[in-house]
Amino acid sequence: MSGRDEYFMRLALEQAKLARDHGDFPFGAVMTWRGELLVECENGESQQADVTAHAEMIAIRAACLKLARRDLSDCEIFSSTEPCPMCSAAIFQSNVKRVVFGLYRDDLPHIFRRRRIRIAELATDWDYKPEVIGGVLRDEAKPPFEGLKLPLRVVPHYHKSI
Repeated sequence: MSGRDEYFMRLALEQAKLARDHGDFPFGAVMTWRGELLVECENGESQQADVTAHAEMIAIRAACLKLARRDLSDCEIFSSTEPCPMCSAAIFQSNVKRVVFGLYRDDLPHIFRRRRIRIAELATDWDYKPEVIGGVLRDEAKPPFEGLKLPLRVVPHYHKSI
């Protein structure tokens, strides 16, 4: 892990804190372009009333608009938490070359359903292989989740170990 990774991860964690302050779950993402900050985004599911408004999805959309293209192969994404399957698919579709995240899904069993397939495994099934690095500033990523309960969109019956 480099100091550069820590710097951008801290920016993503700041976005996660903003999301919680704004009434959303504390997820944040930062997109870089050629090593420079391109966009910073917070989770907006509640604020935008949009289940696809995950921080990573918003970051990908914003990066595509700023760069006026869908190919983000010269970009990296830093996410406060391991990207979900929807965000992972968008990351792969846009050819993001590197994914760095803080918390693993398993770090938040009270929030997430367990999944067998993770971003690193999904990446092996794609036609290109983005670099995936997890656990960056893991301990610093946990505090915004303290006191949070099961999300309303998750039906408790389905929220169990597999």
